[in-house]
Amino acid sequence: MRKWILGLLIVLVGGVGIFWTTADKDMRNLILNMPTDRNVLFWSIPQRDATFRMLDQIPFISKSRTITVGQDVYPLPRGKPLDLGINVDAYMEDQRAAALVIVQDGKVRLEKYGLDFSPDGRWTSFSVAKSITSTLVGAASTGAV
Repeated sequence: MRKWILGLLIVLVGGVGIFWTTADKDMRNLILNMPTDRNVLFWSIPQRDATFRMLDQIPFISKSRTITVGQDVYPLPRGKPLDLGINVDAYMEDQRAAALVIVQDGKVRLEKYGLDFSPDGRWTSFSVAKSITSTLVGAASTGAV
């Protein structure tokens, strides 16, 4: 009986080890910082950082819907680099910002990423995207853009 239990334990530890070594950085961070409840307002900063990156992959915490990229994607052209006169990286670190993109006259003037993000990173925005979209639609309809 002991041999069976020991064998099962070895297989279990080996499986966990294989999973851990093949999991990406975001998944390992999520496992180490898994929220203990579904109330986002009470999550610690490490729990938020880990979970907001992966929320669409853990449906037992929150339902999500990923919107696929359209067929016709037109990247914005680069404009003259913008000098804000401040240390943008330090500001973003202080504000815990994942990204900062400044577009002026249809051209990207500044594009920076923080919190170990890149242009391909994903972050759950909840209703922030809805607010930004409605602001842009309102500005476009008044000719302010």
